[in-house]
Amino acid sequence: MSRLAAAALRRGVTASRDPTSSLLVVSPQVSARLFSADASGEAAATVAESQDDSFLKASREGLAYGRFYSVIGGGNRLEKNMLKTDIIHHLDRCGLSLDDVKIDYNNRYDPLAALLRFSSKAMFTTANRQTSQNRVYRIDEISREVWDLKKPFDGKTVLLQGVPRNALPEDIERFLCGTNFEPPFESFIRAGVPEPIRMVLVKFRTKTDAMNAFITKNRGFCLNNQVSMRVLQ
Repeated sequence: MSRLAAAALRRGVTASRDPTSSLLVVSPQVSARLFSADASGEAAATVAESQDDSFLKASREGLAYGRFYSVIGGGNRLEKNMLKTDIIHHLDRCGLSLDDVKIDYNNRYDPLAALLRFSSKAMFTTANRQTSQNRVYRIDEISREVWDLKKPFDGKTVLLQGVPRNALPEDIERFLCGTNFEPPFESFIRAGVPEPIRMVLVKFRTKTDAMNAFITKNRGFCLNNQVSMRVLQ
C-alpha cells in the first residue's frame, strides 16, 4: 500500500470514530425533522386553543332575553296588527327566527309586548341599539324564567269575539263548519261596551288551518251575532 493510500485510510477511520464529525453529518437532517414536528405541533395546539376559546366564549355569553314594546301613547303595548315577521324585520341585524318571538297578551288578548330570545348578549345589545335609533320601541332585559313561562300560540289559535252568551258548543261548531278546528273550546267573558263580551279560543291543527278559518269565517254570524276573529301569535 502506498503512503498516500495509507494516510487516506487513517483519516477515514479517524473521522468515523469522531463523534463531532458524526454529529455534523446527521445534525442538519435531524434538526430539520425536529423543527418540522415542532412547527406542526405548535400549529395544531394553536388551532385547538383558538377553538377552545371560541367555545368558552360562546358558553360564557349564552342566550339573552328581552321584552320589546312600543313607547308611544304611554308604552307597554304593541299594535294589534303587528306580526312576528314585522318585529324580525325591524331587528334585522339580530338573527331572530319565528321561534325566537313570543307575543305577550293581556286578559283581553290585546298584545302588550313581544318576548325575544337572542343567541348572545351581543345580539341583545345590537337590538337595543336598533330600537333606540327610532325612539318608537324599547327593549328591556328579562330572565329566562319569564320567557319559559310564556305560552306561545304560534298562529294556531284564533280568538272569537262577540259570540252570543247563550251560544252552546254546538252553535260554535256550526259557525266553524268547514274548518279544521280542534275542540274543546275555551270560553270566557270580558268587560265590554255597552255590555260584557263573550270570547272563545279555538285551536287549529296548523297555522294554515287557522288562517283559512280567519279568511272564511271572520265577520260571520253565530245566532244572529256578528263574530270577529283574530289569529293569536
